[in-house]
Amino acid sequence: MKSIEIYNSIYEDIFCNTFNKSCYVFLCGGAGKEHIRNSIRPILEHEQFQVLYPEDLFMEMLNRDKKADLLEYENLLADNSDIICIICESIGSAVELGAFVQNENIENKMIVAVNQKYARQKSFVMMGPVKHLRKISNNNVVQFKSNEPEALGKELIKVFRQTSKRLASNKNQSFSTMSAYIAFIPMIVYFYQIISRKEIHRNLRDYLKSKNVLPSNYNELFNASIKYLLKSGVLITEFNLEAKDETFSLSKKGNAETYNLIARSSASDRTLLHDKIRCVILKKQLNN
Repeated sequence: MKSIEIYNSIYEDIFCNTFNKSCYVFLCGGAGKEHIRNSIRPILEHEQFQVLYPEDLFMEMLNRDKKADLLEYENLLADNSDIICIICESIGSAVELGAFVQNENIENKMIVAVNQKYARQKSFVMMGPVKHLRKISNNNVVQFKSNEPEALGKELIKVFRQTSKRLASNKNQSFSTMSAYIAFIPMIVYFYQIISRKEIHRNLRDYLKSKNVLPSNYNELFNASIKYLLKSGVLITEFNLEAKDETFSLSKKGNAETYNLIARSSASDRTLLHDKIRCVILKKQLNN
């Protein structure tokens, strides 16, 4: 079995049976350590939400393209997320809210959290973007107290589950989205156990090319996804001096998360299928 066939088996039999069950949330808000966004993230991740900070993923991509602007940033958010949550706790997050709410591709997946202290003020934020989102659904707006991150986390979990269930049928599985790479790459590493960066980059590219779905910005999407998986502690990297290349393996956290996700696959004879994939890879590695 060739690498392309192995990747195809992982994609069709596992990825396609699990990806719709995952939920990718772009969490916008204050960037400082004191801001509530950083307290909310682990609460959401504990409930199996994939939480992404937009600035961690997109700024490097946008900085490379000097012609890129906020509109492109909005489109990246819309294409690569299931939910966009903005916690209004800084000037930057208020500006993001004002800009994003005007984008029809974003507004349907937007959730905004506003500080209870300012909820009754007749400010631009409350009378403009927040009022607009409430017209779409009251569930799109939640209130919070700065000193009660657990309460906000609990409320967001409830709203996210309702929203993700409503939008699940429209979930984009294509590899033009970063969330697909973030889900698929750990599955590959899970079965290979150890794999070099060059190998996974080449084989995934060749697989997508064979399916005629290779995006023009493949390198940017791949590199940004690897950066996220390393930063979030899903992947572990070591540098192989002889091969002059990085090798990837799953961390304890990454292995547990990937195993739990794969276990949710609805494929028939799941255990037999997984053993077959692993045996083919082992045979291929031994022959090499």
